Amino acid sequence: MYKKIIVVLALAILSLGAKADEDKKEALKKTVALMLNMNGHLCATVTDITPLQIKNQYEVTCIAYRGGKGTKTYIFNAADGTAFEQ
Repeated sequence: MYKKIIVVLALAILSLGAKADEDKKEALKKTVALMLNMNGHLCATVTDITPLQIKNQYEVTCIAYRGGKGTKTYIFNAADGTAFEQ
């Protein structure tokens, strides 16, 4: 149930697009990082979110560990909250 609530929140924030201010963008990044971590992936900080041509699909780049420099890239499905490493 919590996963569905977070997915709805993520979709709402993603729909704001380019008009979102910095606070909303940071909230989106934190929500997406949470969703990735809930899927068992490593994501300390989201650095980039790029929409794909497929509806509700996003390429998300993260710093894998807090204080680290290594990055991971995931394909995130905002409709159902699932993700896989690219």
